[in-house]
Amino acid sequence: MRRRLLIAAAVLALGGCAGTPPQDKAGELAVGKFKSALQDGVLLLRPARGSMQVVTAQGQARIEQPLANEAHTRFLVGSISKWITTVAVLRLVDQGRVDLDKPITFYLPELPRESGRVTVRHLLSNTSGIPNGLAQALKQDRAATENSKLTPSQGALRYGAGAPGFEPGTKFDYSFTNWVLVGAIVEKLTGLDFQQAIKTLVLQPAGVRDTGFANDAWTSMPQAALAYDKEKSKRKMSAMPPMVAASGTVYSTAADLVAIADAVYAGDLLSGKSRAELLTVQHAEENYALGGRVRDIGSGAAKRRVIWNGGVIGGYKTLLVYAPADGAAVVLLNNTDIDQSDQNKLAEALLDELLQAH
Repeated sequence: MRRRLLIAAAVLALGGCAGTPPQDKAGELAVGKFKSALQDGVLLLRPARGSMQVVTAQGQARIEQPLANEAHTRFLVGSISKWITTVAVLRLVDQGRVDLDKPITFYLPELPRESGRVTVRHLLSNTSGIPNGLAQALKQDRAATENSKLTPSQGALRYGAGAPGFEPGTKFDYSFTNWVLVGAIVEKLTGLDFQQAIKTLVLQPAGVRDTGFANDAWTSMPQAALAYDKEKSKRKMSAMPPMVAASGTVYSTAADLVAIADAVYAGDLLSGKSRAELLTVQHAEENYALGGRVRDIGSGAAKRRVIWNGGVIGGYKTLLVYAPADGAAVVLLNNTDIDQSDQNKLAEALLDELLQAH
């Protein structure tokens, strides 16, 4: 009883109304207990791989027009981009073109000698120690940095050439600059611009059609949700210079995110060894593996190891929770700056209901 009251409290904190009742029994039970999900956004529930996905959408994708959020509305997904980038790197590993434990200077010899202490694994786990030159540039001249047209390869040399500030692998530093360097490595090895490389390595093989990279035309793109502050009084959008594509400028839908996860964990997109790398925690205090977090949720027969990929960019708050063992999934996409802690609590409660009911 106490558990149900706690779950109800998490839901009431977010408000909203229910979507169409699903046909899948486990999904029906979960939605039956959660009569609301997001104030503004999209919720996807799936009890297991092969079962029906239940999608609820509410609120406004665009307040000025107005335009309602729908199941297929596209959202910027923030740092979920890092996980998609990591999948691309692991495809290159499977092709024998990348070794996670080789120095990054092997792939980017133009970097200074001190960078040879850093491996690709350090970049993907945010433990490189390379100073966050991009963050420093934003402090010095935000407008010029945000409006920059530098590619990842160009940005890597300008912002990622500092000597490590701590011994690589010993500390966690959630740095944009790590991912500018990752983007540069992908470009160097594929001979493609970063965005095209991700399409070729991940998006096209996964068969998704509503996922890509946002640019200056994002606000006029069909089916794109814009982001607002909590009061819905003004837009809350962030700049998206090309060099940060690897860390945060992907847009997607709830269904596409689950489709990519299915391709990764249940398809042939990656080898078993590379899938294991995605689930191996590199920094225990942060539950951080490669490109995202990994957590154990639930208890007893309902316990699952899940990928827990959250994203923030402007007023977009997004979360992909996915259990590789059976494909149970919860996706929450919000465009009115919901508190991440509320989003996380709701996701835990929803996943618990799905696992208990299935």
